[in-house]
Amino acid sequence: MIGFALPSHRPIDVLEPMAGAAGLFACSPNALSSWAMASAAGGRCIYARATRVGGSLGERARLLSIAGSIQINQARNATDGSVFDFIATRTTKPFTVTATPIDKVPAFAVDLLDLLETAAGRRMKCPTNPQLAAALGGVPVHRVGTALRQLQDAGLVTVDVKRTGDDGQRTIHIVGAGMTLCAA
Repeated sequence: MIGFALPSHRPIDVLEPMAGAAGLFACSPNALSSWAMASAAGGRCIYARATRVGGSLGERARLLSIAGSIQINQARNATDGSVFDFIATRTTKPFTVTATPIDKVPAFAVDLLDLLETAAGRRMKCPTNPQLAAALGGVPVHRVGTALRQLQDAGLVTVDVKRTGDDGQRTIHIVGAGMTLCAA
């Protein structure tokens, strides 16, 4: 677990005074994507300071790197040699990821998408609608089903259901994050 000594949910520009501050941190995966979209070619940021970066942030950095939008590397931190600064450098390649219609999706569906992304980042088994309803504060199960369909209609997730007897197993793929929640 990363201790968040720096109050940052965003990448820190390498030229900012905070870049030299001590403490472990990691930005959110969406903050890294936002930085990559807004940054000019050659822009550099520290998106995490930790012993390693995994989960959804590591996956997002890898996907952005594969797409050619950023180059990623790590360097030992100057003040604490036991941790690394994970650095992203914006390339000259245009950011070509198609914008998703997230602003056209109801807020509850966006909350569900965030929960699914968190679960995938933790490599959890694909949750059922009742489990998702409980995690979202005990909302009615039908609301989760409706929100999941809205996310599918918007192209933000795909759902593959495999029926075996009375049990329905599904795999949910989160398109923008490139992450998958599997039934097994």
